[in-house]
Amino acid sequence: MASVPPVKRPRRALLSLTDKSGLAELAAGLVSCGYELIASGGTARSLAESGFAVTRVSELTGFPEIFGGRVKTMHPLVMGGILGAEEADFAEVADLGVAPIDLVCVNLYRFREAAGSGAGETEVIENIDIGGPSLLRAAAKNFSRVTVLSDPVFYPEFLAELEKHDGTTSLDFRRRMAAATFARVGAYNRSIAAWFGETLPGQDKETGATALALRYGENPHQKAELVVGPGESGDAGLESCGLTQLGGKELSYNNLVDLVAAVKLVGDFRRPCCAVIKHTNPCGFGRGEPAVALDRALRCDPVSAFGGVFSFNTPVNLAAVETLAGMFYEIVAAPDFTQDALAKLRRKKNVRILRFRGSVFAAATQGKSRTFGRLTLRQDEDSGFPELASWSVAAGPEPDESTARALALVWKVCKHGKSNAIVVGDGDGTLGCGFGQMSRVDSTRIALQKAADQGLDLQGAVAASDGFFPFPDSIELLARVGVKAVVAPGGSIRDQEVARAAGELGITLVFSDRRHFNH
Repeated sequence: MASVPPVKRPRRALLSLTDKSGLAELAAGLVSCGYELIASGGTARSLAESGFAVTRVSELTGFPEIFGGRVKTMHPLVMGGILGAEEADFAEVADLGVAPIDLVCVNLYRFREAAGSGAGETEVIENIDIGGPSLLRAAAKNFSRVTVLSDPVFYPEFLAELEKHDGTTSLDFRRRMAAATFARVGAYNRSIAAWFGETLPGQDKETGATALALRYGENPHQKAELVVGPGESGDAGLESCGLTQLGGKELSYNNLVDLVAAVKLVGDFRRPCCAVIKHTNPCGFGRGEPAVALDRALRCDPVSAFGGVFSFNTPVNLAAVETLAGMFYEIVAAPDFTQDALAKLRRKKNVRILRFRGSVFAAATQGKSRTFGRLTLRQDEDSGFPELASWSVAAGPEPDESTARALALVWKVCKHGKSNAIVVGDGDGTLGCGFGQMSRVDSTRIALQKAADQGLDLQGAVAASDGFFPFPDSIELLARVGVKAVVAPGGSIRDQEVARAAGELGITLVFSDRRHFNH
């Protein structure tokens, strides 16, 4: 990912912020990398009060703010400094005093807050930002040279880029920030249009949500759209949800349903891992660095992985992409991609490549709802695993550390499959999965058959069930292939009968006081 070439002059940053959260940390990072700070109005005051040397925009332009601050940044010395395409281009305007600006950090007036506060028309109109969107659009247009930051949420990643790239940023980062900026400005304009009583295409007047047309619904003959409500900043769209498409065809309804399932699964693990999702069900999961985790995930059920969704919770490198090279798949999603990995992935024109920001995406996809016409069902997110600290051994010996770790892995994966769910695996990944059957014993048979199809030895493996065992039959099947420990929710009237059977078969049976049923 190319960075802006080194320059002999000091780099310059233009800051004009309504939301000043994180400003001091941002400024400190910029100054440490040799940036000169240029700022307008209140932003300049805040910087000066924090002890930073700052040049006011009016000092740069030699022109004071007028009309109560309505006009301050719209000046050739500012816009020219942003829009100059190449470093060499500034030689021809040096006698005019136009010099390059390398970073534009702007957030917009709080129009939505003003419009929703009951304020009068005059006050609401004063909160229509003019200079801010112009600066942002100019910087985003010139992303080949200029970095644009439109939200404090991007500051930590930006500062990491400065450290990684010797005081500048990668082209890939600048491109992503440009896309986020145009999405933000577009949402801002739609909210203004809605206040004036005109709803733009794709904009819900009442909620400010953005509707994005999808490739198709669950079937090609069904139209579908993705409705993205405004985030904390008031903006809507995929970028506001921490999701960026880097390549491939447009997304379909099914793609997005599977994508959410895939990202949520890897999000439940802190250590590096990979998940393969097919029709929202895990058909493979593995721990380790990307290539290792991918190889382990594919060991479980490579047949079902055909046309699946692959997700990682760490950046994807070329070694992992090489493993994917000969496969057909719909989506690969990760927090980031190395330059060579992304280039190889993009050779498959139809594969959707998604980058997600874990915490932002998790917050945006909290909870679950289903809509049937005018009837909408909603529920809270099924998050956390406090039961892992309080499970009880109902039969067999207490699990040792490695067995407990393996049980925790299959338990977490089991949460993400359709009920009735059975997952068999070990401390590194899955070995067999059975989901969505009308009886639990059928799911057990499927999980064991998947492992048998791949010639996998289940001697010493562990298993998880997302619901209680109504009969001992599943335990008997698991014992027959050598599974040594099982975790399941308690609560059946036959718990004692099942535990007694497990004990007689030499299986450790652990009961949880919480279930993760995925209907």
